[in-house]
Amino acid sequence: MTIRQVAKRLARALLGDYGIYYVYRAPLTPAMVSGTTVGAIEAAEVAAARDGLIAAQAGYAGEGARAFAVCEHGTPLAVCFYWFGERYRPRGFWPLADDEAKLVQIVTAVGARGRGLATTLIAGSAAAMHDQGWSQLYARVWHSNDPSWRAFERASWRRVALVVEINPLRLPRPWRMRLAA
Repeated sequence: MTIRQVAKRLARALLGDYGIYYVYRAPLTPAMVSGTTVGAIEAAEVAAARDGLIAAQAGYAGEGARAFAVCEHGTPLAVCFYWFGERYRPRGFWPLADDEAKLVQIVTAVGARGRGLATTLIAGSAAAMHDQGWSQLYARVWHSNDPSWRAFERASWRRVALVVEINPLRLPRPWRMRLAA
């Protein structure tokens, strides 16, 4: 067993379920990605994707959501979803105003990874959301998910907080600490 695995087990034993996330905010004027093919996508198109991982994300689309994809020859290779309003409220991880949204899911097909598609999708979808009138966009990233937080940073998103959640008593809602980045 590695030191990291031992540390995780010890943390879970002492703190109960826990979460450590970085919160990112999109720039108000997102960087444009040259040659981008980012566009809106409907739930049915996601569900019909040939890649099973992409198709499995269709539940993130629908009322209170905006979905975007990077496509190649009509095939979605990466998808992301923003939630807002009542759709997002039950999650309540990060407080949102009425004109703000949170990127809640982003996935790249396994065979398309390593091509910078996540960065393209993050930057392009943020530009589209801002064009649609959204004032602020946020995302949370697990603290050790290096590929994800690097993609957000390459897309010019900035880390604005570190959020630590613990639930030592298995409470209905965990204790949450927000620390400025």
